[in-house]
Formats: sequence, C-alpha cells, structure tokens
Amino acid sequence: MMKRIYSVILLLVVFTACNRGASNNDKYSIQGTIKNYNAGSVLLEKLSLQQVTVIDSAKVDPQGNFKLEGVSEKGYYRIKLSDQIFWLFLLEPTAYKMDIDLARPDAFKVTGSAENDEFQTAIKTVNETQRNLNTLKNTYYAYQQMGMSADSLAMVANALNQAGAAYEKQLRDGFTNAKSPFVALFYVTNAPPDKFLKENKAVADRLDKELPNSSYSKEFRSIVNQMSQQAQAQQAALDAAEAVKVGKIAPEIDLPNPEGKNIKLSSLRGKVVLIDFWASWCGPCRMEMPNVVAAYNKYKNKGFTIYSVSLDKEAGAWKNSIKNLNMQWENQVSDLKYWQSEAAMKYGVQGIPATFLLDKEGKIVATNLRGPALDQKLAELLQ
Repeated sequence: MMKRIYSVILLLVVFTACNRGASNNDKYSIQGTIKNYNAGSVLLEKLSLQQVTVIDSAKVDPQGNFKLEGVSEKGYYRIKLSDQIFWLFLLEPTAYKMDIDLARPDAFKVTGSAENDEFQTAIKTVNETQRNLNTLKNTYYAYQQMGMSADSLAMVANALNQAGAAYEKQLRDGFTNAKSPFVALFYVTNAPPDKFLKENKAVADRLDKELPNSSYSKEFRSIVNQMSQQAQAQQAALDAAEAVKVGKIAPEIDLPNPEGKNIKLSSLRGKVVLIDFWASWCGPCRMEMPNVVAAYNKYKNKGFTIYSVSLDKEAGAWKNSIKNLNMQWENQVSDLKYWQSEAAMKYGVQGIPATFLLDKEGKIVATNLRGPALDQKLAELLQ
C-alpha cells in the first residue's frame, strides 16, 4: 500500500495574525462564547502539513465570551482549548459567531460562512462514518479474543468490508459534489491515496484553477506529484516481480565489464547461468561469495557460469573485490549506479545478495539459492 504522505488538512505557508497594510475587507473576526470553561483563554491555530502554528489567542471573560480578529490566509484552522479539545473550521475574511459548550462538545456551532457550513457538514459526515467503522473493527478484534466461531467472525468481517466500501463511496461522492474546493480537498485527504490517485489529481486541478495563488494549491500539487511518482515506482516493481518469476525468460541485461566492454546476458545462452546481484560494500554478499566460487569451480566445466551484477558506485572497489574474493569468471558487469542500477530495477532487486538461476534456454528455474541448495539444483540441471 502506498505510504500515506498527507494529513487530513494540508497547509504550507504560515501567516501571522496581523499583516501590515491589510484592509478591513481582508480581516476575519470571531465572536465566541464558551460555557462550562474556566481556563481563561483560547487559541486560534492554523494546521499545516508539517506543523500546527498558533495564529492568535484571546482571553475568555467571566461570562465566557472571547473575541479574535486579524488577517490570515483562507483555509483550515481550529479553536483549541487543550491538546485533546479543539474544533476545526474553515476561516476566511468574514465575521463568525462561535458557540461552545464543554458539557456538550459535539454541539460546537460556528456560523458566518457558507463554505464553512459545508465544511462542518463534511466533518460530521466523515466523523460519524469513521466511528461506525471503528466500532466494527473493535467488535471484530473482540470476537477474535473471545474465540468466537468462524461464522461470527465472517459476519462481522463482511459487515466491515461493506462499511469500508460505503465509506469510500461517501468520500468519492463528497469530493465530486463539493461546492467548495476546500471541502473537496478534505474528502480526498481522508481517503486511501493508493485508491484515490485519480480523485487526488482532479482536486489538485481544481485547486490550481480556483485558488491559483493559495498555498494549498501549491502544496497539494506537490503532494499529488509525489504520489504519482510513488504509484509509478510501485507499478514498476510489480512489473519487475512478474517479469522475473520462475518459469519466465530472464529479461535482458547489457552492461559493461571492468574494461568497459558490454556483455549481454543473452550471449550466455546454452549454459546454465547464475545471475548474482552483489556489491563490494555488502557484508552478506562477501560472506556468501565462497559458496558461489565453490559452485563455479565445481560446475564450470559442465556448462555452468556466473553473470555477476555489481551495485557498486566506485570502480576501484568493484575491481579490487573481484580479485580479492577470487571471482574468476569473466562475466562481471556494473553500471556503477548503486541501487539505481538499471538491471537491479528491471529485476525488482530490493536487497542483496539476490540470485536468479537460469537454464540453458535462459528460463528462470530458481531464485536466491544459497550453499547446498544451489549445489543441489546445479547437479540436477547439469547431470
């Protein structure tokens, strides 16, 4: 699964509460009332992808009233009383009225902006669905701990899967029908990014069009580009894994040897070939190399050879290790690109040593054989 690279609210530029030169039309004001609160102050914070920034604070008078006003970028903010008590809202240059009752935290009410009204509805919708999903998850885990029957577990699992599918549909419908680009952004950032890449791109396009100068647009475009790169890399890895499964013809490798002359893997057809991905800096590779050398010496006169692909970066270290490790075979290649080696990416190599054993037709017959297992397979192929 693609790694999640954004939070529910995305922000880049941090603005102060008061900017010199701002007109009255740029200002926001918040007239608030808090019941059942005795701590004395509230904070206005702006949520960022990297951090939460305090924008302003206000004293709460004995009657529970407070007022905040200033200038800040339109976007996602929160009124905070403590680390556990806060409420999200969409701030823009307008006048807000806010009512809070600590005896009934879910009854938070903020009016003054049509976009914020839509945002509050989205928050309530998503929170309610997430609570239902969490209840089902907790039920499933409790059933497991209680040793409930397979039928009971299957029933809860089915309900959980249906609820998850309904939640994803809810998020898709929400971002599609959102009047505000901020609400659309809220919906997609609550969704699994690996399943919503197309929707994320659509929201990024919308932000670019409707809010071209917003920090949100710039930051989210960067995030979507990063997600696209991750998706492409993951697809490439899946394609590579499929291409090097046992039974497949080994993909071509054509890299230079230490003298700069390219050696094609396909030039070794007619022999049993061990493709060995290694590097001079790789401790496990050096520990395994005596077994590889022993296999080469035992079977080299029976139609066996080795095609070693180094993930080194420095030619000197590569060449010295070939000599020091007694790697006598001629087929030593490397593009000296480290983990960006073209061959390593083509074969989906994520760790070394990594080996692929080919029969005389170039078909992969086994992978990652070590010591006795390699010897046994070679004896089978070369009998």
